[in-house]
Amino acid sequence: MEQTYLQEYSLLLIFVALSILVPIGMLAAAKFGTRFGITPSRSTSIKKAAYEGGHPAFSEKPSLFSFGYFYYALLFVAFDVETVLIFPWAVSHGLITDFWGILPFLGILIFLTVLTVSFIYVWLKGCLEWIK
Repeated sequence: MEQTYLQEYSLLLIFVALSILVPIGMLAAAKFGTRFGITPSRSTSIKKAAYEGGHPAFSEKPSLFSFGYFYYALLFVAFDVETVLIFPWAVSHGLITDFWGILPFLGILIFLTVLTVSFIYVWLKGCLEWIK
């Protein structure tokens, strides 16, 4: 019994060991590279400056926020939710059952239609153009 127990959980133990050893190995390689001059280690004021959203963090006058970042973030969330919803649907209703008939297929078709129409609307409004 003990042999089958170890066989069943051996793959899990290998994954746990790898999930611990890989980050430790990456940190050790980075430290080794910095110590022997393989990686850049000089820090300058430009490297230390905060930079987010295409604008410097501190300036004399405030700069205007580009809503292009906002539109891309919203589209990413929409398509990410689509992916999260479609994968479980495909697994559970991959083959249309006799019990539900065509209902699951119509549901996902309506969902994809709404998502496609909204994407076309955003595209035609010109919100996907980075430089206007």
